Formats: sequence, structure tokens, C-alpha cells
Amino acid sequence: MKRNKLFPAALALSLAFALTCCAKPAPAPVDTAAPTPAATATPAPEATPTPTPVPAEPPVWGEQAFRRTFTAGDGTQVMSVSYTLPMVQNTDACPAGTAINAWYQTEGHNRLMEAEEQYEMVVADYDVSTDAGLPFTATVQEMTSRVTYEDEAVISVAREWYLNSGGAYPTVFRLSEQFDAQTGSQLGFADFFSDTDAALERIVSAFLAQGEISRAISSGALSEEQVRLSFQPEHFYLTEEGYTFWLQGGDLPALHSPVEAAIPYDQLEDVSAHG
Repeated sequence: MKRNKLFPAALALSLAFALTCCAKPAPAPVDTAAPTPAATATPAPEATPTPTPVPAEPPVWGEQAFRRTFTAGDGTQVMSVSYTLPMVQNTDACPAGTAINAWYQTEGHNRLMEAEEQYEMVVADYDVSTDAGLPFTATVQEMTSRVTYEDEAVISVAREWYLNSGGAYPTVFRLSEQFDAQTGSQLGFADFFSDTDAALERIVSAFLAQGEISRAISSGALSEEQVRLSFQPEHFYLTEEGYTFWLQGGDLPALHSPVEAAIPYDQLEDVSAHG
């Protein structure tokens, strides 16, 4: 009886073992490569063409005039003023012209305002002369200008201001301006010389050797120190030949008109900042 009970159990165990041995193993997982995204071509940015700068044209010169006549209460002309100043006509092609024109327009208006202030003294003088039966000479002011030099870097303008109010000698003043030919901004003495002290010494020496001044110094009417003190560095303009400097009329005894000293460019070349 013991043998019969053990046999079914042994048989069941044998069948279970056989089934385990015959079962196929589970397949190993296969590595699947992640899909590589397709490269998308990025279009190269289109180059923006750089506009070719249009070179500025040389200025075409004209004039702008500021004139006025002043009369007394009885209609007598007591003063007349006329200021003729430069004007660039082709400001569309010469950008510097706009700034230059504006500068001279302001200058002209300022001169007219000064004339209006002076008129009060002139008409008072006329009234006194008329009441006293004395002769009266109307005051005349005239200003003219000329372009003395221009290239791609610099524009130089010289002006002459004539005043006559009946004196023995009319008064003449010299004025000048230098402008940057590209921007129209105003330039000064220091913009033209790399060594201003050395340049000033040579300029004063040129005045001391100038005929009229040299004779005045020799006669004792002038001293070298007076000449040095009277020279103003901004009193110059350019020409094709070189720099022209001046001493203002009235700045030295017996000088009623400007005295000029011309210095060629090569004599200041080593201290010059302008080619």
C-alpha cells in the first residue's frame, strides 16, 4: 500500500520536471537604435549689399547778402550796411554746405543786430550835428568775402570789413574762417599745427621781418613785444601758395589796415598738421 501512494506523486514530479526542461527560453531583448532625425539644411543668410558711398561734390559758390539802410526822422540816410557772405548752392551734393551756409546766415543776422544797436548812436550824432549846423557824414559798412583755398579736407574763406564814418581814415578789418570740407565744422589754428608754439615763433618772426613793421621797429615807433602781443593765432587763411597771417588794423599804432605776412607751406611743413 505504501508503494501505490508514492508512485502517483513521483509520476507528477517527473512530468513537471519534463515540462520545465522542454519549455523554450524567453527571447533576449534586442537593442533597437533610436532613429536619427534627418538633418535640415539651414539656408545661409543673404548678404545685404553695402551701398557704395557717393563722394561729395565740390561746393558751388554763391552769395547771401544782408543789407539795410537806416534813416533819421526827416528821411535823411544816416547809415547803410551791406554784408555779402559766401553760400554753397549745391548742398544736396555737398553735405558740408548746409553747415557752412547756416554759419554765415547766423553771422549776417548778428551783424545786422549790431548795426541796429549802432544806429541809435549814429542818429543821435546826426541830430546834434543838424542842430549845431555842422556837416554830417553817413556811416557806411561794407563786408565782402572770397574763397581763398579749397581741397578735399579744408575750405578757407577771407573777409574784408570796411567802415567809414567820415574820419580821416576808413577802418578796415580782416576776418577769416576755415571749415572741414566734409562736415562743414569750423576749424581753428590748433587743427592745422602739430606744434603750435613752434609755429607761433616762426609766424611772429615773419612779421618782424615784414617791411612796414620792420621799418616801424627800426624807427622806434614799434617794439618787438608789441608785435608779439598783438598777433592773434586765429588771424590766418590759406591760399594755393601757403598760409597768410595778419595783424588787425588798429591793433598797432599807425596801422589803419591789416598787415599781412605770407608763409609758404614748406616753411611750416615740419610743424603742420595739414598736408
